[in-house]
Amino acid sequence: MKRRELTFFAAFGIYHLLFAIVAWQYNLTNPSDAYNYWHLNENWTSYFNVGTDVIKLINYPFSKILGLPFWSGFILYSMIGYYAIFELYKFAQKYINPVNIIIKYLLIGFFLLPNLHFWTSVIGKEPVVFLAITWIIIQQSREKYFSCKNISGWVLLILIRPHVALFMLLAIVITYIIKDKKMNLRKSLVIVVCGLLCVCLYVLTLQLLNRNPLDIAYILERNNASLIAFQRAGSYVPMIDYNMAERLFALNFRPLFFDSHSVYGLILSIENLLTILLFIYILFLLIKSYRFLKLDSFARVSILFFVISSLFFIQRYSCLGIFVRTKVMYMPFVVIVAIQLINSGIKKCAK
Repeated sequence: MKRRELTFFAAFGIYHLLFAIVAWQYNLTNPSDAYNYWHLNENWTSYFNVGTDVIKLINYPFSKILGLPFWSGFILYSMIGYYAIFELYKFAQKYINPVNIIIKYLLIGFFLLPNLHFWTSVIGKEPVVFLAITWIIIQQSREKYFSCKNISGWVLLILIRPHVALFMLLAIVITYIIKDKKMNLRKSLVIVVCGLLCVCLYVLTLQLLNRNPLDIAYILERNNASLIAFQRAGSYVPMIDYNMAERLFALNFRPLFFDSHSVYGLILSIENLLTILLFIYILFLLIKSYRFLKLDSFARVSILFFVISSLFFIQRYSCLGIFVRTKVMYMPFVVIVAIQLINSGIKKCAK
């Protein structure tokens, strides 16, 4: 690696580490799940479960055996988050291969946006889940299905958030089906196996929620109850009164300035505005040049993962605080696709 690149990644690491300090200070004044994830009271064997307990099991050696302080947990998770962002940035550079300095700095700029760095520096599921998703999407795009990173990513994702693993698997299966419309024995077997895995993940998810997988009416009823339950939150959004388009916009592009009541809210509003402008431009570009812009497997999986995840989360969440941490799982990948499409559009115009 060149000296300039080493300097950049060192500076990038310091920038990311600052968010660990911010996250630590924020959690001291606004206690959250991070406190419970680190301050454990039960025996380590009680954490052998799917879901949140996996994070507690990971933390047990550091918090209980080594007795490391609360702030050190943010440093540890920040290192996981930085590694994941580092992996994704390296991939994005090669994937996009910027044609000019504008695209290069556009890519860097979006990787410096605060929300991603904040939530990948917090003690909790987000840094580990983001790393798992990054490994899976990158390895899938390279067709390295049995690589250590791909397998590790799937194991982590299924153990911590089986419903997100379900969304990812659905996105990959749909991409596989539409990639080549010809059907053969191998493709049929892959679809059947993946279909069975989707069913298993669905059942596992509903079991964690104490729901009967076959009682769809009750599941929908509990989803509405979940939306209403968020009324107690300070950043409640009346999603139950919104139509589908309004829900999708709220989840992925709010808070905006009218929601902003703090410096943090203002920063997020600026970030969301930039994302909206990027997506509007991409929409215009796709309408204008749809014949020339091709979507590869990375783009298709990323977009489908974004759509499937959004359609699920708008049924469950109605709080700005949950929105900003949830979209960290899928939004960075869609942004990379958007920048790649702009880059491709410039290449076509140059020919």
